[in-house]
Amino acid sequence: MPHYPEIHYWHTTYCNAEISDQRAVETFIDCETRERVNALRTQLYAVSQGKYEESIWLQQFGRGRKDRYGSFQGWAKTMLQWIAHYSRG
Repeated sequence: MPHYPEIHYWHTTYCNAEISDQRAVETFIDCETRERVNALRTQLYAVSQGKYEESIWLQQFGRGRKDRYGSFQGWAKTMLQWIAHYSRG
């Protein structure tokens, strides 16, 4: 299964208990290069297509996102929508 370094970088650098994933991805877009944003988008797209190992993701990210969005695929699709919306703004 693929490894997604940009998703992990986003998670470790921009996520914490007080901030939503939506705000974390907006901050990522504001602070990082276009190349990094494109890499994150590409990796999220792969996850949205089911290209990830569920047991590894549960271990690394916990159940919260899966439970909130129905699956990690659903979470990735929502993240992609946020990126598209924020990038247009």
